[in-house]
Amino acid sequence: MDMNLIFDAIKSEMQPSMGCTEPVAIGLAVSRTCERLAEPATHLDMVISSNIFKNAYSVEIPNADTHGIELSCVLGFLLSKPGNTMEIFAAVTHELVAQAQKLIDKGFVTVKVLSSSQFYIECTASNAKESAHTITEDSHDNLVFAEKDGKVLTDNRVQVEAAESHGGFDITQHTFADFLKWANEVDVKDLGFIKEGVEMNLAIAEIGMQKKYAIGVGPALRNLANAGKLSNDMVTDVKRTVAAASDFRMSGGNGSVMTYLGSGNQGIETMLPTAVAAKHLGVSEEKMLRAEFLGMLITMYMKYHVGRLSPICGATLAASGCAAGMVYMMDGSLEQICGAVQNMMGGVAGMFCDGAKGGCALKLAICAGEAVYAALYAMDNSIIQASDGIISTAVEDTIGNLTKLSHEGLSAVDMKVIEIMQTKK
Repeated sequence: MDMNLIFDAIKSEMQPSMGCTEPVAIGLAVSRTCERLAEPATHLDMVISSNIFKNAYSVEIPNADTHGIELSCVLGFLLSKPGNTMEIFAAVTHELVAQAQKLIDKGFVTVKVLSSSQFYIECTASNAKESAHTITEDSHDNLVFAEKDGKVLTDNRVQVEAAESHGGFDITQHTFADFLKWANEVDVKDLGFIKEGVEMNLAIAEIGMQKKYAIGVGPALRNLANAGKLSNDMVTDVKRTVAAASDFRMSGGNGSVMTYLGSGNQGIETMLPTAVAAKHLGVSEEKMLRAEFLGMLITMYMKYHVGRLSPICGATLAASGCAAGMVYMMDGSLEQICGAVQNMMGGVAGMFCDGAKGGCALKLAICAGEAVYAALYAMDNSIIQASDGIISTAVEDTIGNLTKLSHEGLSAVDMKVIEIMQTKK
């Protein structure tokens, strides 16, 4: 296997982003649409999928101290310029938010929600003289279609419908045995990009511990441990680190995280538990980076099967990869690595996603802590049996079962979550 293809696949799924990626993606889509106009837009018409709505509805926008899908749209318009990235909201100010709110109150933007879990953002920006139309599909900055006044400028929609692959590398066609082999064989000097992602997210976790952001799960866990109400051990350290990073990010903090597979929380959950556990286990940086590499491969494998956006909480998948990485750092066998993921699927697989918000820190902390337990259980050869629920003998088959549950069994969850969001008291 050409290791460079694997590196390219992982690197393509890593990108710095400020703020929750769904409102950022909306703002970026609007920005890229409006930059095609010669004069400022006077109206925006948006069509977004249910998963985009769910994840952009409640979460704080960076530097705005508030939230809102319409606000994300209008800020994208006000900040529109060539070259914008997933860090577009770094330029948000309170004055800009006030200006955006005035436009919203005047009916500047309309939003329609599709009953679809597909990643889909469609934007039409218009004024009295011209109109631009774009479609972003499959991932947060993947603009696949653009037209100006009815003339098609870009149309890559056919490519998006193909299976997710990178240069001929399709991770879904490989196995956990392959992933372990690659983790053992990779030249650790080539994993510097993973180290950079870990360090970026650890830095955000440190900021998140400085005061109470969102609901303050990270600092709360630290305070409880210091007061002797919780053990100050590896599990608590893992939980508070990922929670603090999520606290800061989901409160709209002015700082970027390294995303993974299109999600900042997934980037946090994929990279930080393994790094924190490495400190407690006393393993070398090389061992830690190989474990991170293994975990990222497993998370990618699971995510590509289940779906980039799905009714299932992505933290359960990312933490499963971490559980495998922790077993690797403890010199576990392939069977124990698979067993750790099986334990995770037996424990937290039913956790559904009810949108991006401050409370995501709770879910990240839960899954990160369970990853430690799942790994330790596996090292003790305490592994869930194939007679249990959705668990199959082979871990790859269990993931197939989870995929079936996500695609078929939970297809109505997103729209029901949206209904509850819009009608709850």
